[in-house]
Amino acid sequence: MILRRFQKKRYSAITLAIESGAASVMRLCAIAGVSRKSFYYYNRRRLLPDADERVVERIRQIQELTGYGCGYRQITMQLNRQEAIRPINRKRVYRLMDEYGLLSAVRRKKYSAEQYLRRRERRDQVPENLLRRNFFSGSPRAVVCTDITYLYCLEQMWYLCVVEDLFNGEIIGWKVSNTIDTQLCLDCIADLVQRITPKAGMIIHSDQGSTYTAFEYQELLTASGFRQSCSYVGQCWENACMESFNGVFKTECLYNRFGKTKIKDRRISQSKVLPLIDIWIAYYNTDRCKDYLGNLSPQEFFQANPRGTLPALI
Repeated sequence: MILRRFQKKRYSAITLAIESGAASVMRLCAIAGVSRKSFYYYNRRRLLPDADERVVERIRQIQELTGYGCGYRQITMQLNRQEAIRPINRKRVYRLMDEYGLLSAVRRKKYSAEQYLRRRERRDQVPENLLRRNFFSGSPRAVVCTDITYLYCLEQMWYLCVVEDLFNGEIIGWKVSNTIDTQLCLDCIADLVQRITPKAGMIIHSDQGSTYTAFEYQELLTASGFRQSCSYVGQCWENACMESFNGVFKTECLYNRFGKTKIKDRRISQSKVLPLIDIWIAYYNTDRCKDYLGNLSPQEFFQANPRGTLPALI
């Protein structure tokens, strides 16, 4: 019979109380919440040679030899290979290692058990990748992509969330915030709905960032009649159109004005960076021509083809 540690402490306290003449065995066992039979069994066992001492000594030898690098599973396997020791359960080995301070130094987990559970639940509810690297849309307001990019400023980091229409490359919604959270994405979708009239069943494609897989974000898209699509983990080319826009935005809006080194080193004030966003996106939508749109700007292409068409037919 293997006694738990808290029971052993109770039995030890009862023994000390009896030796000091504090009360009878019956009364002390009733107070401690244990039976007299188990107490007497413990008393008999503690007078016998400890069967765990031999196992503990062997565990200590293994740990000293390996620099306390073996876990209880590895030590259990080594003990069971030795003929001098009877087969032993790994739960008993873990209990003895814990009681005598012989546990190994383990790597610290990146997330807590609760975080692992939440991440698993979120992963199970990740939407399907509907685009599969097909970034062409022949109809306006039917397929859009979204992403968040970082803005390095002197005072603090800012985050720009944008939504791009794959039909003409127009930025149809954007929001800036100093916190990268779900609310930023929700505000960006709200801005999109105010600026355009999206088609029913419009596909919104993004990566699998926590902001895009949050329940609030998914509920908003469902309530708005949108279909969500998410790229595969760790594959930036699954959202290549947004990566391309982020590069163009930072190069033409920021790096050309202030220099890439100054931006990356956060030497430019937010009072200079933030006002440029609305100005540059307006220029990008109305004046910046695209070769694949027949040398038209995104809005010009949309005005010329409000019902949608192929670029080759221009």
